[in-house]
Amino acid sequence: MSHSHGSIPGGQGPSATGRLALSSLIFGLNFLVQGLGGLWTGSLGLVSDSLENLNDAAVNLLALGSIRLANRREPCDRWTYGWHRIEIFNTLLGVFLLVVLAGAVLFEAWDRVRHPHAIKLGWAIGFSLLGLALNLAATFVLVPTEGTGQERDLNLRSAYLHALGDSLANVAVVAGMVVIHFTGWRWVDPLLAAGISMVILRGAYLLLRDAVGILMHRAAFDQEAAKTDLLKLPGILGVEDLRSWRVCSHLTVCTAHIIVEVERLVDTEAHQQRVEHLLCDHYGVRHLTLHFETAAMAERHLHRFVHEHEAEGHHHHDHD
Repeated sequence: MSHSHGSIPGGQGPSATGRLALSSLIFGLNFLVQGLGGLWTGSLGLVSDSLENLNDAAVNLLALGSIRLANRREPCDRWTYGWHRIEIFNTLLGVFLLVVLAGAVLFEAWDRVRHPHAIKLGWAIGFSLLGLALNLAATFVLVPTEGTGQERDLNLRSAYLHALGDSLANVAVVAGMVVIHFTGWRWVDPLLAAGISMVILRGAYLLLRDAVGILMHRAAFDQEAAKTDLLKLPGILGVEDLRSWRVCSHLTVCTAHIIVEVERLVDTEAHQQRVEHLLCDHYGVRHLTLHFETAAMAERHLHRFVHEHEAEGHHHHDHD
């Protein structure tokens, strides 16, 4: 099995690693712009958005590191799929950072609701608009190339959603500064910061859900639909024990028992090619293991997986 992160065939635009690297530079610059601007103008909304940009830059750099490690460690007897799953641990670390940052901003926002601070509105609006321009640039850089594996790249997808969320937060900050200018309601600024924190927490939840789903071997695609499609292929009599999971956001693995109408093993080659093409093209399967059976063999084989953690420490697998 050969599998590589971050590259796309045919020169169809920047690679995932290139997009992550460039966006990290933009996020880092935006952190400095909005962070220093927020401290100078007294706007917690700007400070909270700058922290989100710092988190995005850090997570993207971690993603680049995990991609390089995964590509350098080939599968072997000790590491069955190499280090591809290191991407998931990088995602979990990013979730932790998001929760910590959101909690810190919420704490400060509550304090400022009780004790409002003066804000240099004109400068705050200017810094917000500059931050919006930078976030829109990062969002554009991170748009996945259509028709490539980038659309399934968990690192790239999460970075894109972060950049898009940052852009929306910038719009909210600008609108909030305008409201404060005309009404004098200084509590709007910490309220905006709290709203940004809730957006950050929602993003953390979505990333955690995807990462946990991969770790828990959640089915990688609609298996019932896949079975229906497979049974439409000529010579396929049945599909049993179909299992799918993701090693990482790039690598989908699948195993299945295929009941075919053949008399010799060599006759299964055409079936294998058709099954591989269908699962690869329509369901993104990159590593497939098939077990072909005749109808008679299938009748003697109980296609059921049973695993129990017994008190004595024994593990029972009933496959036959």
